[in-house]
Amino acid sequence: MTADRLKEPLHAGIPGCLWIIRFDAQGRAEPGAAADLDALGKAREGFVWLHLDLTDVRARPLIGRIEALSDSAREALRDPIDHQYLEYSENLLSGALLDHERTLAGPASRTDFLRFAIDESFLVTARRRPMSCVDAIRSAVGRGTIVESPFALFEMMTTHIVDELSRTANNIGLAFDRAEDLIIDARGRDARPLLGAGRRDAVRLSRQIGGLVSTLARLEDIEDDPNSAADNALRETASRLVQHTESLARDMQTLQDRARLLQDELNAILNLETNDRLYVLTVVTTLLLPATFVTGFFGMNLKNLPFSESEEGVVYATIVCIFAAGLVLLLMRRWGLTDSEGAEESRPRGSKPPAPPADTSSY
Repeated sequence: MTADRLKEPLHAGIPGCLWIIRFDAQGRAEPGAAADLDALGKAREGFVWLHLDLTDVRARPLIGRIEALSDSAREALRDPIDHQYLEYSENLLSGALLDHERTLAGPASRTDFLRFAIDESFLVTARRRPMSCVDAIRSAVGRGTIVESPFALFEMMTTHIVDELSRTANNIGLAFDRAEDLIIDARGRDARPLLGAGRRDAVRLSRQIGGLVSTLARLEDIEDDPNSAADNALRETASRLVQHTESLARDMQTLQDRARLLQDELNAILNLETNDRLYVLTVVTTLLLPATFVTGFFGMNLKNLPFSESEEGVVYATIVCIFAAGLVLLLMRRWGLTDSEGAEESRPRGSKPPAPPADTSSY
């Protein structure tokens, strides 16, 4: 296991700063210092990655003191936001992307925004809670991963976000597989909660992926300046990311279509089960209706009722109830009301279906 070379010396003494990492011209990482913060945005070899904790009240004043940041970049880093977006102005890319939080057990289901501002010589990121992509890239850099530019570092973070979304989509697909197996095994009620949870997660994930696709697609529409190496690098980065995210968006659309088909099939099975129960209830109710009428008739407190003076009156009344129920059953069978298996199975054995009419059309 490769040791983290940056684990111990990442205490730069900067208020609100989680770490500051300096990359040389070859893309090798080493611990940064407060002097790198003062020189942020100035011409230099390599670049600097500054990561801030917005829960620290000292982070906001620190962002305001960084002269290399534009007003829009400062807003992206510290102001409240509720959607993913990108903004490219004054040769500086800023915005926010939605990512999953990271706990000690790994990525969590909760999401939050990763804020960033990128120039040719620096990358500033900020967050309120530990983010999965930032911690993963920070660990990779600590193990010696070479990062050539801030845009390459941004691409690594975004690629990690897309990979996490892809893994989540695969887990949703596995949940749909289990639900489909239960539906095939005629255990629709067991599949119902599993399918419902999977559809809910799929809708949330589809919204997140759709927002990410539309956000990254805007990078391909930045002003075309052939003399700007930053613009060219940004467009190439955007092209690769958009291709990756659009492929994931198509997979999510396929998952949602599959979820709708499974839901329709599940609803059909549940409707059949409900119809079967209603059929049994209807037959039982119909058979007991004559007996109910007989008992109600003999229960009237009137004179001269049949069998009221007979010692065997209860027996006679019972026979009448049974006879009435049997007569109703016979009539129901004669009219085909008790045939729950369909006309095909009710056909007498040995009988053949009627032949189709002969084709008498002339040629």
